[in-house]
Amino acid sequence: MLTCKEFDDFMVDYLDQDLPVWQKFMCWLHVKMCRECADFVRDYQRTIALGQMAYDDPDEPVPSSVPEELINAALAHQKTK
Repeated sequence: MLTCKEFDDFMVDYLDQDLPVWQKFMCWLHVKMCRECADFVRDYQRTIALGQMAYDDPDEPVPSSVPEELINAALAHQKTK
């Protein structure tokens, strides 16, 4: 079985369905058996959903109150996908 640290390393790919079948199964099994990781996954998914809801119009300019470092980090992450 995966450790919590190992699951954390795979979590984003697991949620994006971007893992080989055996790794998906191992992650799924870990989440079913580990309440802390299950809670973390649920909270992570809620955070993503709330972030997406915050900006219903993707063409709307980013508010000036958003730190430039945050914008740059989001853009850098988007380029890796």
